[in-house]
Amino acid sequence: MVRIKWLKSAKLDLKEIYEFIALDSKRYAQYQVKKFKRKQKF
Repeated sequence: MVRIKWLKSAKLDLKEIYEFIALDSKRYAQYQVKKFKRKQKF
């Protein structure tokens, strides 16, 4: 198995990507909950 040597800049890029996806996932989950609640009111 080959070992990958990560550069500091690559680690920072991955961290930023992870944070963006995590934030976006929360927004998507909130949107889905709101959509579900709206349908339940009828």
